[in-house]
Amino acid sequence: NAADAGAVAALVYNIAGDPIVMHGDAGLSDIPALMIGQADANLILAEFDAGNEVTGILEKGLLLTSTDTGNRVASFSSRGPAPVPDILKPDVTAPGVNILAGFSPDSAYSTPGENFAYLSGTSMSTPHVAGIAALLRQAHPDWSPAAIKSALMTTARQDVVSSSGLADAHPLDVGAGHIVPNDAVDPGLVYDISDDEFDAFACGIDAPTVDDARCDALEAGGYPFAARELNLPSITMSRLAFSQTVTRRVTNVSDEAGTYTVEVSPPPGMSLEVTPGSLSLGPGQSASFDVTATYLSDPLDLWRFGSLTWVAEDQAVFSPVVVKPTSVLAPDEITTLGGTGSTTFEVQFGYSGTYAPRVHGLNLPGVFTGYVENDPDKIFEFNATSVPGTTLHPISIEPGQLYARFALFDALTDGEDDLDLYVYYCGADGQSCVEVGKSGEPTSEERVDLLRPDAGIYAVFVHGFETDEVEGGPGANYTLLGWSFGEVEDAGNMSASGPDFVSAGTVGTVTVDWAGLTSNTIYFGGISHVTPQGLSGLTLITIGN
Repeated sequence: NAADAGAVAALVYNIAGDPIVMHGDAGLSDIPALMIGQADANLILAEFDAGNEVTGILEKGLLLTSTDTGNRVASFSSRGPAPVPDILKPDVTAPGVNILAGFSPDSAYSTPGENFAYLSGTSMSTPHVAGIAALLRQAHPDWSPAAIKSALMTTARQDVVSSSGLADAHPLDVGAGHIVPNDAVDPGLVYDISDDEFDAFACGIDAPTVDDARCDALEAGGYPFAARELNLPSITMSRLAFSQTVTRRVTNVSDEAGTYTVEVSPPPGMSLEVTPGSLSLGPGQSASFDVTATYLSDPLDLWRFGSLTWVAEDQAVFSPVVVKPTSVLAPDEITTLGGTGSTTFEVQFGYSGTYAPRVHGLNLPGVFTGYVENDPDKIFEFNATSVPGTTLHPISIEPGQLYARFALFDALTDGEDDLDLYVYYCGADGQSCVEVGKSGEPTSEERVDLLRPDAGIYAVFVHGFETDEVEGGPGANYTLLGWSFGEVEDAGNMSASGPDFVSAGTVGTVTVDWAGLTSNTIYFGGISHVTPQGLSGLTLITIGN
């Protein structure tokens, strides 16, 4: 634009900080251009405001050239793994560094009066992806959001380097890769997802958006609830004990029939088998295939990355494969009832060697009663105990704890209340608090879990998001429960037994017995799974009596 206006050179400045590296090989300028920082720019602008002429002289010096072509992941870019196991995040990466965008002329962090700025962040890459998705929907009005997402992922390019610039980026950095908008218009095959499949996934993660009747109907209809079975273009197995199989379905969205043959790049130390290895599909036709990942060699408990690509004459449909082989695959939690009793659960083993289940607890809860007023604004504010709607409980956790839990229950409030829970760690002296967990379900069934919590004081806030009327106005009387158990702790009321020696690919049974529990309370503990590498898993035990 400067050249078109008749300029013979351009001086470009960063409105917020040091100079930004601008690449001449990217076609940014057809005339000589120099980037300067905010401080120097403000001096020049001050001279302009005073009506003075400014002369710029480029002195002799060292000319630096960059080999970075824009394919480096930004240091601030969000990384995986996802909060939901067996779902890959991010899905893709997109341009988000030094993007010329509209800007507020009243910003406190820039030169006043500027309507445009070079900005960086997720807020810059998101509009790129949203705009491309809108164009894809215009080109294909019958495509679902899942199909559009699939097209962006399977046509992405993988020539992206890590933020250090020293290694290739992997799927936990960039997902399927960097978007290529024009290729996404004609992806060949897409991984589509129906409403029923999305709801089944929501049932599997206990999302409050799907009720029990709907989940029962989907289960009866044969829909899988496991997150790894959601028909995404990516395949993630976050806890693989020896071998695991998932199923995917693709649909031909092109106007022509095609035969696709799979090309596999297995994760290191693993085999990756796709059955069938070839798919012949007419326009609009769909087909399913199975993907089996099998652990072959150490190390365990580390992420490994591979891919599978369906290749036709002029198409390549790429899917990242992300796998974490684990030593032990056991239930996350067992919940049962009774003052005396026994239960069993199965454990899958991904190694060969010795094994022992270790007991932690069972422990009684700490009981904290309280009253919280209704918050008319429904906005939680940290440490706002003087504001209606928040009640604070300072709770201390001793050193050497393996696990801690804070929980509210619908049954432990005095009405149809919606209470939320916020937990902050405040150190040994109760200062410099940082949020470590929160729970905001649509009822008062709230829980915050902490693995290996730091010793010190925790600020546990109960927030009255919406409460019933009680004497004196809207509010809720409640009981907050808190538990913890140590790395080495056996309360003497629970025992566990299992196989002494295991082999990779086998399944063993762990038996848990307990006795002498007090009535009208909830006990909490755990069974840790000890392998030659140490503690390799934990099954929480909750017993009501």
